[in-house]
Amino acid sequence: MDTQRPRINREHINAAIDGSLKRLQTDYVDLYQIHWPDRYVPMFGATGYDVAQEHDAVTIAEQLQALADLVKTGKVRHIGLSNETPWGVSEFVKCAEKSGLPKIASVQKPIT
Repeated sequence: MDTQRPRINREHINAAIDGSLKRLQTDYVDLYQIHWPDRYVPMFGATGYDVAQEHDAVTIAEQLQALADLVKTGKVRHIGLSNETPWGVSEFVKCAEKSGLPKIASVQKPIT
């Protein structure tokens, strides 16, 4: 695993939102998006899946729970995804429904 790659875990999500709120000089944001999947996915026009690029990843459930906690504390009103695959979006939706967590309010198309 690449130890230099930022992880989308609770620690990093909390640090990122706290930094954003401080820079924006506000108490909350209306929409907070995860901009890249934590797991490997082909991007930037890649047409195949390269198994050699796989790495340990923070689970979607863990990411969604961290985002849900931000909604619960009032730092974030809605959550979204950017550059996520259709499979990833469906997993976030299923996880939210199964666990009673906030649903994804926005999806930004992957870069191709």
